[in-house]
Amino acid sequence: MRAIRRTKTVEGTSIPGIIHNGGSYFYINLDVYEDGMVNCWELTDLKGLSGKINSGWLTPAVPSGKQLSIHGLGAYTVESAKWTYNAASYYQHIQETVSLLNPDHTNIYEISGREQEQSEARRIAHSPSSTEFYVNSEMFYQTTEGKSVHLFMKNSGAVYLVDVVIYKDGKVAVYNLPADAEYTLEELDALVADKTFFTTMDTPVTVHILQLGEVTLGEALYSADAQEKLKELHNLYKQLNGEQTAHEACRAAYYAYLENPGEYYREQLRIKYELVPEHERMYLGDMDTKDWDYQRILYHPEETREV
Repeated sequence: MRAIRRTKTVEGTSIPGIIHNGGSYFYINLDVYEDGMVNCWELTDLKGLSGKINSGWLTPAVPSGKQLSIHGLGAYTVESAKWTYNAASYYQHIQETVSLLNPDHTNIYEISGREQEQSEARRIAHSPSSTEFYVNSEMFYQTTEGKSVHLFMKNSGAVYLVDVVIYKDGKVAVYNLPADAEYTLEELDALVADKTFFTTMDTPVTVHILQLGEVTLGEALYSADAQEKLKELHNLYKQLNGEQTAHEACRAAYYAYLENPGEYYREQLRIKYELVPEHERMYLGDMDTKDWDYQRILYHPEETREV
């Protein structure tokens, strides 16, 4: 039988959530779609989501004394917290989010038994990447895509864990504030410089995680540098516009050095390597090698590479 398929666009929104996996806690953007599907590191329907919450896989709270990891930002000790939801009310919150997206509850999707059996047999864990966008014109429904990072932000005397989204046209939007904010990339540069946006804290700080609660974060196990996060946003802007990113330029310099292992090409590699955000350099190689060979060439050239 001839095989074909189609791709369907389903819109939604993201709300804060926490994954509890292997004793560790990970802050996520919980993607909630208008058809009732929810992505919590695995795409599931509302019935399956109830099981994820009841099992503790998806949770609205982190116990005091535990570490909360925030992708690309850091891992911080939760000293104390006032969480908004328990398991039952959090599930209701997600249901209400679906209702806001789809008031008539039309075309709500339920995963069939056959579909579940096929996924298990094929060992498929569906976790699609969402595409961020804003509507720039209702005429012909024209949209502009974007990409985001997590940052802490000082706003009206309080601190918030926010999503900063850079769009293809250069617009910067900040979400998970009491009121969304907009900036240009140049304005964002200044706001990072004056520490309105930041990544590290010297003393415990109470952080508002909109829709989840207030949490006092203390000692960091690790954290990214704010200027490096800014470099990441600039690279995302290049990626959105089809320009060569720092990662691509660095890999090209790496292969140029391997072909011509001289001081000139090593210096070119060093320049390109340092333009890659520090917290993203591990992604220059694969899951096993990370950026170790880049470091060997730059900082330990006397060592030989095993092939």
